[in-house]
Amino acid sequence: MKQFLYRLCAAVFSIGAPCGAVWAADHPTEQDYLQEFPIVLSASRLSQPVSETPNAMTVIDRNMIVASGARNIADAFKLVPGMYVGYVNGHTPIVSYRGSTDAYARRMQVLVDGRSVYLPLFGEVDWAELPIDIADIDRIEVVRGPSAASHGSNSVQGVINILTHQASGVPKALVSVSRGDAGISDMSARVGSVGQNWDYRVTLASHADHGFDNMFVADTGGGNPRVTLNDSNAKQLINTRINYRPTGIDSFDIQLGYSDTSRELGDLPPAKTGKGLAASLRTQKTLSDFQQLTWLHTLHESSDVQLSYYHIGRNTKENYYSTPCITCTPAALNVVAGIGYPINNNAVIHRHDLELQHTLNVSPNNRFVWGMGARRDSANAPNNLAYSPTWREYRLFAHDEWRVTSSGLINIGAMAEKNALGQTRVSPRVSYNHHLSTRHTLRASASVAYRNPEMIEELGNEGFLLKKVGATQYRWRDVLAAGGLGPERALSREVGYIGQLDDAGSTLDLRAYHDQISNIIYLDLATTYPVADPGNVMASATSPRNFKSDFNATYSGLESTLNYKFGERSKLTVNYAHQVAKASPSRSSPVAAFNPSLIGAAYNYRLTVPLHSGSLLLSHDFSGGTQLGVGFYQQGKTQILEAATQQPLTRYLDLRVAQRFGGWQSKKERSGGGEIALVIQNALNDHYTDFSSTIIGKRRAYLTATLGF
Repeated sequence: MKQFLYRLCAAVFSIGAPCGAVWAADHPTEQDYLQEFPIVLSASRLSQPVSETPNAMTVIDRNMIVASGARNIADAFKLVPGMYVGYVNGHTPIVSYRGSTDAYARRMQVLVDGRSVYLPLFGEVDWAELPIDIADIDRIEVVRGPSAASHGSNSVQGVINILTHQASGVPKALVSVSRGDAGISDMSARVGSVGQNWDYRVTLASHADHGFDNMFVADTGGGNPRVTLNDSNAKQLINTRINYRPTGIDSFDIQLGYSDTSRELGDLPPAKTGKGLAASLRTQKTLSDFQQLTWLHTLHESSDVQLSYYHIGRNTKENYYSTPCITCTPAALNVVAGIGYPINNNAVIHRHDLELQHTLNVSPNNRFVWGMGARRDSANAPNNLAYSPTWREYRLFAHDEWRVTSSGLINIGAMAEKNALGQTRVSPRVSYNHHLSTRHTLRASASVAYRNPEMIEELGNEGFLLKKVGATQYRWRDVLAAGGLGPERALSREVGYIGQLDDAGSTLDLRAYHDQISNIIYLDLATTYPVADPGNVMASATSPRNFKSDFNATYSGLESTLNYKFGERSKLTVNYAHQVAKASPSRSSPVAAFNPSLIGAAYNYRLTVPLHSGSLLLSHDFSGGTQLGVGFYQQGKTQILEAATQQPLTRYLDLRVAQRFGGWQSKKERSGGGEIALVIQNALNDHYTDFSSTIIGKRRAYLTATLGF
């Protein structure tokens, strides 16, 4: 058996990495297994090297973000295998794991310093309005796979945790200005100070551009050709972080943020049909804020308690008038007095979250974390919800890391949640990590996760009033949710390998997975659901769209990441993902006429995951302070359910060239000096289509000057 295991080990690492003496007389210690692997916090709520986490992890550090030339947070996720990044328009990025079905990513939890920014109304992350400047991000940890055992509902496909610089990480002042194509105009300033008991940093930033170039397309409603993009945008933000240490065993982390975002929406001009009623030009204003307080108390050297509270608020104002309609029935609706029917798309969202967490070292071979939390979500969105709900959710979680042998590690944990609909579910996870040697580790894990219905899925009532003709009050109504949905359920299994390839710290990460998701909640795009709505003019008298839960899906795939270091000055990161999705109806409709649309929805769902996708990032530091970053990205063909045509194969190349001077010539010394950088996005192609077939991305360049003092 020993000879067989040795041959197996040699076969697994036949790529050139030696297996090492797995069965040496002197067993390695725990520290030997850490090697060059990054230490992460997001996988299990315990500090672990990525070789000992229960899920596969991707870590995007500060140097990778800079080398990629990413101007916004969403673009950084192109460096994660299996991640989809696209744009609805010039100011609305879409980030989702394993393809994308629509403009939302309801199965992926997103955190900023542990604070959930996943909005409860639509089940989305509004990346454009986050009160965070990309320069304040220290690193991003991505859990590739279900992590509901640690982070609860909406973690059925993965977790993103964006970690910003500590207050002590910006001890000096910094000013940055960017100008470039498409009206790019960015400015930021940050200042910080480090003291004996107090540290702080403050960031002020402004970002603006004209969005994508306009493109003329034929109006499917039979009217004149129209320009589909009106997507100029601007954002101003302030972000503050304060660390206070009153004693040697207590510390307080205080974070505050606020952003003011203005975005242009609507068609130029809109279609003169019922479909174009709500597509007139307007400006959407969004005010976002957050407050977060975390108290960490050390009980003794092997135990600490953390109490955290945060609040996020989002106030969207979008008031405008509908456009005239020439095809609505009855004809009286086509006669619009003044400038149209008033539309109020205002929405106010609040989230309050309180959590207690206790971490302790039970023994030299066992660590344990447990805790409990409560969340209160409220939303007021008259044009989108049947009423203004207040949802309360409660959770209890625990995770145990047990080193059963010197080379074997077990992670086991679970979270019990009671959602706002009164449904209680338990999401367990177990994994086994086996260190074949100090540099090579195999991992196997299994988990169950649930996704609770969002407010729009349970209470959606999207539309606005038109004219009253006779005794009938007519309305434009797109969505009318029937409610009564249960949670989605995901069963996930994965095996993986992570290894250090050389003394320089090069690593290889491989992962194979198979996920089964049942009772998938989706928006019926066929507009055929028997809900009585006699005044609706959207499609027919009885057909507003509804959220259903009628089919199951499976995801299988292979992901790989190679981080290769060429000495101290060069690094190459290569990601590749091969993914296959399948779907089938879970039940037959009691109305036989609706079964074809159900089968069609399941078939289209299979096309939402690209078969092949990948990325490459090369960074090199030349002598004299010159830096080069080269990023290449490929996204396979993808069918977005709400898009009319399939997104074709997309390839593009990004370049960044920078010259550092003064103290910035050294990575370890940035007390003075600065940097001038040129970024060219989509350097080789003049255009490509993205999330929607009507969106054209063109070559774009901008120049950034940064000065530290």
